[in-house]
Amino acid sequence: MSKKNNKNSKDTKKKGLSTNAKWGIALLVEVIVLVVMVVGYFHFWIDSKYEKVQILEIEKEELAINEGANEVQKGYTNIALFGLDARDTSLGAGNRSDAIMVLSINNDTKEVRIVSIYRDTLLEIEDGSGVTAKVNAAYAYGGPELAIKTLNANLDLEITEFVAVNWKALTLAIDELGGVTVSVEQNELTSLNMSITEQLQSIGGYSEGVFETGDLKLNGTQAVAYARIRSTDQGDITRTERQREVLSAMVDEALKSDMKTINNIIDEVFPYIYTSITKDEMYDLAKALFDYEMTDTAGFPFSYTIPNHATKGSIIVATDLESNVAALHYFLYGTQNYQPTQNVVDISGSIVSEVGQPWQEIDYSIIPTPKK
Repeated sequence: MSKKNNKNSKDTKKKGLSTNAKWGIALLVEVIVLVVMVVGYFHFWIDSKYEKVQILEIEKEELAINEGANEVQKGYTNIALFGLDARDTSLGAGNRSDAIMVLSINNDTKEVRIVSIYRDTLLEIEDGSGVTAKVNAAYAYGGPELAIKTLNANLDLEITEFVAVNWKALTLAIDELGGVTVSVEQNELTSLNMSITEQLQSIGGYSEGVFETGDLKLNGTQAVAYARIRSTDQGDITRTERQREVLSAMVDEALKSDMKTINNIIDEVFPYIYTSITKDEMYDLAKALFDYEMTDTAGFPFSYTIPNHATKGSIIVATDLESNVAALHYFLYGTQNYQPTQNVVDISGSIVSEVGQPWQEIDYSIIPTPKK
């Protein structure tokens, strides 16, 4: 799917499931898939490798799961995925999450669904202050715990696990794969080279710029910089398509790689992974590896506008949060006519009061539902 065909009208951007939202899988999914595959195939060999991963134990009781939230979720495993703008292996608070997703696994059917939460979405930070901010700020303020609490409280979710990686991990992985091939367009070149400069300032190393268009083989720095461009087309919305393009290219290269390459990737990448998933839990996930079926992806919110806030800048505002949460539960769990909890209703009202955002109807006919 060409990026040129994804410059939708304002109506499409404001209402329903946008074309770009369908490509809401961000790059860090590749790391999770890699971890699960390696653990599944090399159970004993991975023991020493897994020690490189940073583990954080979190208690379910501390994750702000709303009382009365959708009971259907108890048949699912919900995992928060964070791609961090981190400078080193310090992956906790202080780092903003450039990519935020919820991966939901149906424990019975093994269907996997992913929803991207747009990083500029205005939500209430679940720290007791009642303050709203772009959702990516939650991780910076309080690490993965606060980010999960914010997602749970605002969206009626029951997320109990997380995986976080930074962009350096993906840069290293792509370099070990020998680069990836993506399609670069003329209107992306300036932003791409600016992004490369930022990458080098953030994580060091050396890379040439990109001065051609077409299908190009990019190194790790170039490819990650390409995936982070958000100043063309629909900004953060279009960026998810670029992330999907790089992800697909990584998968293509990984399938052609030998064990030595995979081993090098693990040694390079694992120190940049931060997760609450223990080794034993990862083994359990890996047991069903060949039963998993990745089906649909989406972007949240489904219906939104992008006002320019006086103090918060350009933000994405759900129109309104309450109806978008109902649509989210329809997409993830197939729940029809879901009634959000009072906590979500209250937060929705607070956001409307702050930004004066009207309600817009969501077109459910274009939201794919889970298999039964």
